[in-house]
Amino acid sequence: MSDSSAGPLLEARAQRLFLAQGSFAERGVSPTATADRRMLATDIDVLVSEYVSGFHLTRRHVECKSGKFALLDRILWLNGVRTLLRADSSYLIAEDVDLEATEFARSLDVELFTTKHLDAWEKSIGISGDVWPCRSDYLTFDAARSVWRKASDKDDEVWRFLRAALAFVEIESWLTFRYRLLNKLLRLITQLSHYYHTVLEDDRELCARYVFSALLVRFAQYLLAICEDSSRVLPTEIEKYLTNRLTFGDQGPGLAMDFTKATVEWVRRALTANGMKMPTEIDTARLHAPPEYTPEFVQLVRRLVDQSQDARYLPLAVERMQFGSQSDDVLVRYKAAANSAESLAALVRAFISRTFKVSSNLAAPVRGDLIAAYHISSNSVTPAASTNIANKVPPTGWQKQASSHHSPGPRAASRTGASRVVDGTVGPARKDDLADNQAAAEQQRMFPGTTPEPAPAPKEPAGKAGSTQGNASAESGAKLKE
Repeated sequence: MSDSSAGPLLEARAQRLFLAQGSFAERGVSPTATADRRMLATDIDVLVSEYVSGFHLTRRHVECKSGKFALLDRILWLNGVRTLLRADSSYLIAEDVDLEATEFARSLDVELFTTKHLDAWEKSIGISGDVWPCRSDYLTFDAARSVWRKASDKDDEVWRFLRAALAFVEIESWLTFRYRLLNKLLRLITQLSHYYHTVLEDDRELCARYVFSALLVRFAQYLLAICEDSSRVLPTEIEKYLTNRLTFGDQGPGLAMDFTKATVEWVRRALTANGMKMPTEIDTARLHAPPEYTPEFVQLVRRLVDQSQDARYLPLAVERMQFGSQSDDVLVRYKAAANSAESLAALVRAFISRTFKVSSNLAAPVRGDLIAAYHISSNSVTPAASTNIANKVPPTGWQKQASSHHSPGPRAASRTGASRVVDGTVGPARKDDLADNQAAAEQQRMFPGTTPEPAPAPKEPAGKAGSTQGNASAESGAKLKE
């Protein structure tokens, strides 16, 4: 039987635990100490982001350890990382933890728990071993990233761009929100759409689609940060405020315009000294014109503010829309939380697709095609995970749409370990050391308020039941109006 506590699998289980409770969780992000990314500070195994009333962001993070490690050193390290992340809680999961250190860890806001606790919590909230929602499906997504990492070393313009875009998602974009990062994200989407129209094939095409989906999820998080930021502004001033932010980024309008005028004047004097004249058509005011999509962007932000109770689940809804599968919906709280912002997620994708001329193929859900191309069968790797039932249910909803956009062909079929049907088996379940009621109580203690409020009851989305993935093309021709 495979070791359910080893490396990536343990991280994926921790990510799945939070997703199943209706919280957005991601793996594999790293803070950097320098703008050029030469100095990566560390890596964050699992980062959990939740949005409460007023769009306030709360964070938790999880460190997963297999094998032997220095417990007290790791506790002190987690305390420092929590400060960096401005997180509310830190969790350490390991196969075996000396619980004598529990009180010391709690004094530093670090909670310790073992894989036995994790087994009990998964059972208490109904997580079966064969369900891996969204990007917690590490046998697919980690395998794909490994292939892309090797391919991106090639001296190829497209791969260089994709490598930079992935680095933006995983290193630069997640720690803090800045309007300059929003503008950079939108530029990356513009470039990605341009490259995609040049006919990408094989790994580059799949990587481009993954990058778009990952950028779309990050854009959803940025939108909630903008909602919180604009809440400090009078409602009558929001349009002016956001227009300035889209035009000048994080700089003040006066300072930015003074800097531009000074630069132009310096160029004018240099030209005059060499007997040349500044072209008359150069106008500094034209350098600070807001982007054409500004009115629609402002409307989108207003829409999210008006539907704040649902909008706080927007990142999870976009994650599910782009990376989910029908089989994930057996996780009731995950489905309910994502459903509450499903129509808003489709609206966000429609805005991006229309504004930046993103093709329907690029914007399509990508998980089904990644499974076909990269998924490693559970008996061909160590450690192995439980069978992913996403490959065993009839393709419905977004799975049908995804499979219609990309045919893996002989390349995917011949890839070592790739298979449409997972042929691994599930090992015998471990016996819980805790009674069910104790496990539930322990879960509440260790995860106080994991979801800010109870997730709303499941509801059928507008249009075709079960998915809004086909709504983007219909939404893309409509204005952002009620």
